[in-house]
Amino acid sequence: MALLGLTTYRQDNNIKSTVLLLLFPLLLLTLLGFIFFFGGAFTDPRQLFYALDLESVLGTGSALDLALSAIVAYWPIILGIAAIWMLIGYFFNDAIIHLGTGAQPVTRQEQPELYNLVENLCISRGLKTPQLYIVDTDAMNAYASGIDDRSYAITVTRGLLDALNKDELEAVLAHELTHIMERDTRLLIVTIVFVGMISFLTQLLWRSIRVAAFSRGRSRDKGGGVMIFLLVAAVASAVGYLLALVLRFAISRRREYQADAGSVDLTKNPDALISALMKISRNPEVPHVGSEVQQLFIENPPSHFALAQLFDTHPPIDKRIKVLEELGGHVPASIEAASAAAPSTAPVAPDNHRHGPWG
Repeated sequence: MALLGLTTYRQDNNIKSTVLLLLFPLLLLTLLGFIFFFGGAFTDPRQLFYALDLESVLGTGSALDLALSAIVAYWPIILGIAAIWMLIGYFFNDAIIHLGTGAQPVTRQEQPELYNLVENLCISRGLKTPQLYIVDTDAMNAYASGIDDRSYAITVTRGLLDALNKDELEAVLAHELTHIMERDTRLLIVTIVFVGMISFLTQLLWRSIRVAAFSRGRSRDKGGGVMIFLLVAAVASAVGYLLALVLRFAISRRREYQADAGSVDLTKNPDALISALMKISRNPEVPHVGSEVQQLFIENPPSHFALAQLFDTHPPIDKRIKVLEELGGHVPASIEAASAAAPSTAPVAPDNHRHGPWG
């Protein structure tokens, strides 16, 4: 596994972000086409042509004709929705993400040592210092977010500040700073915003069709029509979910290995990151944060089922530690013993050795 070559990796992320921006309207049009195709497959397409005042493209009156005709008729509306959503994502991505996690901004006066660590890392690379946030939870986690200098931010949990010593915290901050440097955050924010849009549209469609179908069923006492409408809505939701998975697959789990390597490059201390990851792995879950936003975290626990693990956003901690050991790191004996003895969900007692005033 090639861990470095970070310039090429950054360029790859920039290309992916651009491609996703261009594909987003096409994905919405594809979703629209599937909805009308299955609607025409389970009902009379000619009635839908008449009801929606659509002009036939193929002239066949088939379900495929209906889908293509709907795309041709409604593409300006879809492009308008995509453009508005992109603008919302660009200007408000930071507020959306922090609202979802409950993160609150922290000042230099409140956390001077935290600011000093981040500033020193940024100075070493000639970077502007990102904004800093804290999530008030006992869980141990951190994430980077933002798409440009205006919105770049690093967020840590209160539990992380309490549990890590200075070197470990610096290693975590360097990991998150690497995500910003390599444009991982931009790519992740693009996918989160787009997946949120697709999920919102499919849920809106599902609820609207369900209400309309049941109203129609009660007024006409035709249960078969109700089931058809619900089936179309279910298909639309499934297609939307698959499109969301396609976007998720654009994000490689390799990004965490890259960020780990970037942390080592910045701090020259792989032992500190190994120790931090082992502590974090014992209590990383922030229950109130949605699954899409959790992919930003330094650790997103793997699924319990083998098949579901195909869709995990992060590689297992033990594999990341193994790679760090190949980069010259060692698992501290005290941390390894504590990790083996403690339950996986138990909070980690703070390591007071070289511990700074974090909380």
